[in-house]
Amino acid sequence: MKAVMLHEPGKMELVELPDREPGPGEVVVKVEACSICGSDLEGYHGLHPKISFPRVMGHETAGVVEAVGAGVAEVQVGDRVAGTGNKACESCAACSAGHPDQCKNPGGAGFTTHGAYAERLVTRPQGLELVPEGVSLEEAAVAQPVGIANHAVMSRAEVQEGETILVQGCGPIGLSAMMLSKLRGARVISTDIVDYRCRRGRELGADLAVNVHEEDLLASIRDLTEGRGVDKVIECVGGDQDETLPQAVKGVKDGGLVVVVGSFAQDRATIPIIDFKFSEKRIIGSQGMPEGYGGIFELIGSGELDVQPLITHRMHLEEAHRGLQLMDVKGEEVMKIVLSP
Repeated sequence: MKAVMLHEPGKMELVELPDREPGPGEVVVKVEACSICGSDLEGYHGLHPKISFPRVMGHETAGVVEAVGAGVAEVQVGDRVAGTGNKACESCAACSAGHPDQCKNPGGAGFTTHGAYAERLVTRPQGLELVPEGVSLEEAAVAQPVGIANHAVMSRAEVQEGETILVQGCGPIGLSAMMLSKLRGARVISTDIVDYRCRRGRELGADLAVNVHEEDLLASIRDLTEGRGVDKVIECVGGDQDETLPQAVKGVKDGGLVVVVGSFAQDRATIPIIDFKFSEKRIIGSQGMPEGYGGIFELIGSGELDVQPLITHRMHLEEAHRGLQLMDVKGEEVMKIVLSP
């Protein structure tokens, strides 16, 4: 089968890998769509701590079950599925307590084993989710980052009708968090440092979209909230934590909540600690999508949530290298790139 191998940072090529039959407890999924993630870009630069070399990346994926191994009952040949299978170790304290989303030793396809930048993916059925009629496989692939935003909005921020929410970042996860917050009846301020992304935020429903390198975000927040500050902040940037987290703490109201979704190459951040402490503000993390795809598929299938505007480029598998380079420089107003074999 064809696959795109990342041999070392910045060095990728199209290769031929041997097909193999599924072993006991395994399935073979014919990949139909795989979107490029910001984690893949970190891996491309050698910055992702869980991506080793050589590696076939790709984890935002959907396809059709092509073969099943002995003992597999969760899926059958011909099923349309999303995801890359279970990535939890099942043996750490978090897994043993029934919280695989908090696994201390996560791994899996696209990270510690070969992923979906390929024609086929061999994985475990646990964690694969059936794609319902009315949802395309392209939409199902993009549903993974939407699911990450959904966990932040629904379970961690618990966004309520009438609240004012600041969503930092107008990438796919940030825009998804904005749209999901709007569906819950919130007023949303979106931010970014790239004009076309701010424009996309306004087009998709943000009440206000601010380029924080060109406009005074805190002044905009004061104007919109009559000086109180936003009720909650959802940080979806990652990598610029010495800029985004101080903005978040200063922009949220007294007693307000900051939810951190973004991932960071450096394990450190700076916050205005005096304001944080005396105003009793809170910061919590948001990781993964433990709720799964179900709720997102319902929103997409019903037409309440349109994820198609997040997709700006469709490329063949062999163009993965160009796609990553395009994302690196944010060329051609790129948002989400979907690869197909």
